[in-house]
Amino acid sequence: MLRLAIVDDNPNDSAALRALVADYLTKNNHAHVIQEFNTPMDFIRSTENHDIVFMDIRMDKLDGLEVARIMRKINTDSVLVFVTAMAQLAIKGYEVDALDFIVKPADQGSINYVLTKALARLENSSSTIFALKTSDGIVSLSSNDITYVEVFDHNLAYHTTKGVYEVRGRLSDVIQKLDQKRFIMCNRSFVVNLRYVSSACSEYLVVDGKKVYISKSHAKEIMKHFSNFLGENL
Repeated sequence: MLRLAIVDDNPNDSAALRALVADYLTKNNHAHVIQEFNTPMDFIRSTENHDIVFMDIRMDKLDGLEVARIMRKINTDSVLVFVTAMAQLAIKGYEVDALDFIVKPADQGSINYVLTKALARLENSSSTIFALKTSDGIVSLSSNDITYVEVFDHNLAYHTTKGVYEVRGRLSDVIQKLDQKRFIMCNRSFVVNLRYVSSACSEYLVVDGKKVYISKSHAKEIMKHFSNFLGENL
């Protein structure tokens, strides 16, 4: 599940941008959570790590460039996009590793373009490539395409957006290769990609339509992990 932030002290601009972003992500089947921050300090005080941040440059008291500098001290991974009515200000974006900028008022075309770029960067930066030796040959698989992995009779089943692949292996070896922020072991038999979790409760996670039950002894830890991933205090 993608986590996005919109930082803009104009609630009308923020709401309009949110609608455009949600339209693109929904049409392209990306599960997402969007948070709006209408003051720079609210964003700075938040403890969430967002995949993509849309940052207004001109804000009262603290401008977007300074907020971005503060963000980069603790978070180097978020894809940053500046939003501004004055394009000449966005040239300083290289100082904080901004991906691009959008000129206000934003339109669907510019949002679609920049989100396509942002998702491509996330794909390249967060994925691990697996070479799976299946009965049909070797399959190259990105970790971003994995929804969950289950083990049975010393075999692993990789459930992915492209199909299911069965190989010999151990689940403990798989989890060591994956990003611990995005993947979690729910019990001895399942590792889940949190991006594909649609809902959760104290007993199970729902991933790709399947209920994956949570180990009772680690239920609180797992729910906290999922809460942090979403950037919400559940």
